[in-house]
Amino acid sequence: MDLLAALGNPADSDQVRAVAAALAGIERDLHDAIQDHYEALGAEPPSDRGPPEERVEQLQRLVEHHVEGDLWGYFVAEQAPTGLENAEAARNYADIEASAWERRRAELAASVDDEEASERERADRAVRRRFGVDIETFEEHVVGYSPERTLRRALRGPVDTDIERLRVATRALERRGE
Repeated sequence: MDLLAALGNPADSDQVRAVAAALAGIERDLHDAIQDHYEALGAEPPSDRGPPEERVEQLQRLVEHHVEGDLWGYFVAEQAPTGLENAEAARNYADIEASAWERRRAELAASVDDEEASERERADRAVRRRFGVDIETFEEHVVGYSPERTLRRALRGPVDTDIERLRVATRALERRGE
């Protein structure tokens, strides 16, 4: 009997669901506290998040993709910039060294016939045409992709966002006191 087959999908296990629910609950409590803080300051509170069940499902998908060795698939489904097209072709540019990206960018630029445009402008046109996003977005999200960053954003993203909101509110209070 195959042990992995017997285990089924680990993302659907009671243990993963329990951990995901606990994390979603912590995130919900923090977010509610941040909203209350903004309201007490007389500032527009950050928008509400979806129900914790949605976050639990998102975390289960993360576990599933991680177990399958497909964090790129999770990135595409959950974190990719709006408008990214041809994700499988874009994967060839993900997490590459700077020198390799320079060569690949030059190749993209060479595919655009416009002698008056700079290499970067031509590469931007090629990226837009092939991947549906501008070159800056492509470089930041695709070329700059890493499995570690994907995991960090997936696990810490909501908490990091609320921590930054708290810092913004603290700076506003500090300015009031000046």
